[in-house]
Amino acid sequence: MKTILLMIMALGVGPSPGPGDLVRCGAGKDGLPEFHADAFDDYRASKVLLEKESLYHYIRVTESGGVRYMQFRRSGGEYEESAINLADPLSFEMGYYGLMMAAFAHNPDPNSVLFIGLGGGTLSMAIAHYYPDAQIDNIELDPDVAAAAKEFFGLREGPRMKVYIRDGRVQVRRFVREKRKYDIIFLDAFRGGYIPYHLTTKEFIESIRMLLSPGGIVVNNLRPGFESYHYHRRTLASVFPLQWSYGSGSNVIVISAMGQTPPPKDALLAVAERIQKEKQFTVDLPAMIREGGMRDDYERKGPILTDDYAPTDVLRSIPRE
Repeated sequence: MKTILLMIMALGVGPSPGPGDLVRCGAGKDGLPEFHADAFDDYRASKVLLEKESLYHYIRVTESGGVRYMQFRRSGGEYEESAINLADPLSFEMGYYGLMMAAFAHNPDPNSVLFIGLGGGTLSMAIAHYYPDAQIDNIELDPDVAAAAKEFFGLREGPRMKVYIRDGRVQVRRFVREKRKYDIIFLDAFRGGYIPYHLTTKEFIESIRMLLSPGGIVVNNLRPGFESYHYHRRTLASVFPLQWSYGSGSNVIVISAMGQTPPPKDALLAVAERIQKEKQFTVDLPAMIREGGMRDDYERKGPILTDDYAPTDVLRSIPRE
């Protein structure tokens, strides 16, 4: 915590609510931001720190009530990509950040972590705090997003924190050629509500699998409630025999692994209790493991996503009844 706070203070990034600032709530358990009844006034009161059209996104960085947000605008809508509580960076403002911490019940002592999709770098910095000896690599397509993460969210590169500005699939291929290995790979690359199609296909997931160290896991942030969710899950299942899911509502975190025999839930819970006590996570990891697991929460029969067939933007617009 102290390390992250010092980075933020060095940037002049600190809580700065004034008389005209209204407090915007954090995220609910489903990962969506929650607002007071005067949410519209809240939105108008937020300070706009950056508004820029990059090659890939229309980026906005706003601040309200001591929380800083990165948003992408697409088709008239605002999509919140990252958020950080300036006074307490380890207190996750977006619910799915906490859900992604379920990874550490499955792989509690990672030496190497890869993020595909940087956003504000909030989760990368939190993991660097909890695991200061781990190598954390981040792949981000948009250099303006990476620049905003550094200027407004406190991200700092160093020997154990690297940012690679390149398309995720291209950089993954490079890492495969370099024979890199990662204990945990987080897939969290969104473009205005949907995942770019070439980061969803079986061929891409197979290349991700090649980067895993023995016992490594892949962590996906997925949006249920749409037809695309079931395609994503089936595609992951075509590569990884084992899948666990955590959360519901607007975000489900799916953890995938190789192997034929999954660890018993009691064993995962014991690991979660141990690592929770050791790391003092701000989320309740044991409770998360109790509530999630190897759930039958997707339609297992049907087509998968391939390089020849991946209409993710269309499937994302088809609701499931």
